[in-house]
Amino acid sequence: MKTINVNKLTSAGCRVKIWIADWFAKLNNKMGGDLKKIEVVGRYLIEIWKAVGMDLDGGKVEFLWSSKEINARADEYWPLVLDIAQKNNLKRIIRFLLL
Repeated sequence: MKTINVNKLTSAGCRVKIWIADWFAKLNNKMGGDLKKIEVVGRYLIEIWKAVGMDLDGGKVEFLWSSKEINARADEYWPLVLDIAQKNNLKRIIRFLLL
């Protein structure tokens, strides 16, 4: 379904960004929390999307890794994390992470 919708968007002239949520997979202990395994699975997913016909030509689809994007903007990201942490409690944050 994702491939069909992405192809519809790109054929209509839209640019699509797909997030590979590697750090969030680690937080949820996917692949035993092993970032290397999570990255391998993320790369496999990109190849699967190519194989099922997602139109990746033309530069209209971009894959973003959360770890790279967070590190590139660490000076913006971590103050925001601290602000959220101060305004919420652990029970509420855990409930949100399990969504």
